Amino acid sequence: MRRAYNAGRWDAARTHASHLLSRPSEQTLARSVIVRSYWNEGRFQELVDCTKEWHDELSHSYREQAIDRLKVTGGAKKLTMMKEEKLQRLRDDQPQPKVPINWSAEHMDANFSQEGSRVWFRYPEGYVFWDMPSDYDLQSTHPALLCLTAEVLLSPWISSSKSPLPKGRTLGERASLSFSAGTDSTAAAAVMGDSTLLGYHRRSFDSMLDHRNAERLINHLNSTGEREVLSISSNHELIRTNHGKPVGFSTDFACASHLLLLADHFDLGAIGFGMPIDNTYLWKGRKFRKFEETQYYTYWTKRFAQAGLDLLFPVSSISEAGALMVVKASPWLEHLNSCMRGDGVKGCGRCWKCFHKNGPLGRKMDPHSKEIQILLNKMPLRTAQHALWAIQKLKLEHLVPHLSDELKSPLDWWEEAYRPGLDLIQQPWRDIVQERTEKWLPYMQEEKMLQCVNLFPQYPV
Repeated sequence: MRRAYNAGRWDAARTHASHLLSRPSEQTLARSVIVRSYWNEGRFQELVDCTKEWHDELSHSYREQAIDRLKVTGGAKKLTMMKEEKLQRLRDDQPQPKVPINWSAEHMDANFSQEGSRVWFRYPEGYVFWDMPSDYDLQSTHPALLCLTAEVLLSPWISSSKSPLPKGRTLGERASLSFSAGTDSTAAAAVMGDSTLLGYHRRSFDSMLDHRNAERLINHLNSTGEREVLSISSNHELIRTNHGKPVGFSTDFACASHLLLLADHFDLGAIGFGMPIDNTYLWKGRKFRKFEETQYYTYWTKRFAQAGLDLLFPVSSISEAGALMVVKASPWLEHLNSCMRGDGVKGCGRCWKCFHKNGPLGRKMDPHSKEIQILLNKMPLRTAQHALWAIQKLKLEHLVPHLSDELKSPLDWWEEAYRPGLDLIQQPWRDIVQERTEKWLPYMQEEKMLQCVNLFPQYPV
């Protein structure tokens, strides 16, 4: 039954489970497999029908959620239309430059203009902006930086954004970090040099994302002088909504578009990203790969270098669990909270971030919340290797009997650093990162523990 469930063979799993329903010692597990398999298939009516006479907590919870989903599904088309109308109104409500410019598919740097301290970017469907420091001068920004900014914003849809970059920009003296004020990003700041400029991207429009938890840490760092954090407001996350996608970053590196534009202003020679092992050496958090050999790594490091910047991954040797250990040992823990629905002091306690970020830090979290339960039972498991570690760390194995095979061995090694990851960091930035990494974390003695990770291979990656 477990093998069939983990392999995604839902009908077979239910068949095996049905034979166990009459056994009192197996009934709870059998019901959970039937309920979860129907849920994973999206067969909500069957789930409701089969649980009519089941009054255990899990069956009742999934039954209520399935009823809610059926209501939503019934109006799915209307809901989609409402969402698109809402996004269109949001786009229509955005400010426009006083002096319009024409879109150029050939010369990406020609799509930028400045009015006061606001920098505008023209893209095919409209304009987005960044509110820059008062002394920022677009004319003093190398065109290669402008072209690379356009690429990280448009490359999924505009092939000409990948054209050769203008030459001539030399490497600056200062490192920077695309800073989200979350756990991984804060761990990256902790292992980088004290002079690192932390650049925070702030949405200029209202959304479900709550900036208060991030602002608490940012205000602390700036007020104490421990780090310099620059907060830049922008609406560029609306670009991809023109392509049927929700609000968010166009690419992994769009979150640093403000730092690209500011690279000459602050003499930047590197831009770092808080991408831990889960996003570098593990594909989708569940299968090992040699990150330095991937097309993703080789392409983007080359593109950044052509713009006179080192692309840094300062926590590429550290897992999400290791990042938790770093921030726990840092002086910033009490000011940090990764939850994006928090109130500026604590997390919501019900989201996935609260489960695998705040929970292991000993903070209040409800593992029975709707979102956490859904993601714990969705296959393949999201952020798989780290989620398994968190389940062990929190001693919640009883909630996930379907993952018993993956939880047989201790996962303490996940808290340690992977020494080869430091080789991805260019000099002169590497020495300080290595020194601070070694200060807080031991190295994995058995690197094969990471190199052999291949979770849920029955699912495509």
